[in-house]
Amino acid sequence: MTSVDLIDYHKKEKYPSHKGAIAGLVVVFGAFISLGIYSMLNLYQLYETEVMGFIALISPYLADNLWLMLALLGGIIVLCVGLALGASMAARRLGGTLIYIGAFFMNLMTWGIVIVLLATGVFTISTLLAAWPILIPGIFTLFITLLLFTVFKDRVRRAGEIIKLTGQVTLDEKGTFVPPLLTMVFTLVSALLFAAILLNFMPHVFQVGYEFNLETDWGFIVGGVVFLFVTIFFYNFAYSTTSAITYIYMRGQDPGLGDGVKASLGVIGGLVVLSIMGVIVKIVQIVISAVSRKSGSAVGRGVGSAASGIIGWVWMLVNYFTIPAMVAEELSAGKAIKRSVGLVRKNFVDVMVKETAVRWGFGVLAVMMFIGFAAAGALIGWIYSSGDIFMILMFAVVFMIFAAIPSTLVLRTFDIVYVTLLYVFIRRKEGDISGKTAIPAGMTRELDRAYNKAQGSM
Repeated sequence: MTSVDLIDYHKKEKYPSHKGAIAGLVVVFGAFISLGIYSMLNLYQLYETEVMGFIALISPYLADNLWLMLALLGGIIVLCVGLALGASMAARRLGGTLIYIGAFFMNLMTWGIVIVLLATGVFTISTLLAAWPILIPGIFTLFITLLLFTVFKDRVRRAGEIIKLTGQVTLDEKGTFVPPLLTMVFTLVSALLFAAILLNFMPHVFQVGYEFNLETDWGFIVGGVVFLFVTIFFYNFAYSTTSAITYIYMRGQDPGLGDGVKASLGVIGGLVVLSIMGVIVKIVQIVISAVSRKSGSAVGRGVGSAASGIIGWVWMLVNYFTIPAMVAEELSAGKAIKRSVGLVRKNFVDVMVKETAVRWGFGVLAVMMFIGFAAAGALIGWIYSSGDIFMILMFAVVFMIFAAIPSTLVLRTFDIVYVTLLYVFIRRKEGDISGKTAIPAGMTRELDRAYNKAQGSM
């Protein structure tokens, strides 16, 4: 049993406080945002004529089509909310069925390309074998599918039950969607502020073919590091907030968004350290990619790209349960990483099932959202144009582009909730969590049966 548990803080309604770390973050975020706003104001004054001219150009169009713009905005918001809730209900209802559908479509996409190339005569068997690298995605997908539905079928069965529980959690605690949504907004805002800072202070870096010089462009490097830090930290903070809400809910309590925020503030020092580590890893990846791109051989560029990808993949695995462990057990960054490594090592197959089968299943929900948005766009286009086929297609395409917003939001939220649920389940099976949980009795029996079968097959 861990000596400290988030549920104890929730029951006492008193969370740890780290005012020093919070004050430091306020300074960093405040400086970055203030400098970004200052740069945007300077750029506006510099290009005021062009900006006002553009506004004057589009104003008549906006005025004439204001009702349409408002209708589109309202429709998109309603669709986002409706499809997000629909995805949660679909997950709760379908569970493991999503995994089967996802596996079918993944194999269809990877092998469908090969079949089309053969059927159309673009490739023959001999030329296809000569270009064997294009077969790798299909072979990998087929191999994973066979493993999932034979050797690891009990773990897939359990994953399906956790998918159902993911849908239940997000329906009962809709606040789980808020932190990932704010992360998406902040990522766009921070990128805009960083671009404004560069345009204001270092416009030469946007010149085509410009190569950075460490002696003269140190400001860009410092700004880039700060940008990476604030973005990664906000992402980690949002992750811990949604994870905390999920954990408190799973321990049989009724959390609010404020409880998740307080829990994250309680481990803010660890989140800062983890974010700094993430910045270092990202910089290493960027340096490796930059060096490899200068390589004269395709092999060198390929090796560099692979090395960068492997580093990112290993870092992801190492920190798979870091934030859930940090926020639930109030661990420092180092101890949380060590805890995560131990959990991943003991439950590696479950992690791989999540990153393949479950991800495919969640991808099905994303496809459903794109189809829903396309259908809604086509309907609005049909009403607006009285059946003009060009306008129908244009509206459908525009709405499909906007579908990236709810699909990204839902996939990110489901990912956080699922990993936290898996973390709770593992701790429960290890005897580290006892007492009341929010897992329904029927699902508890199903999870236990799948777990015992999976353990017995090892």
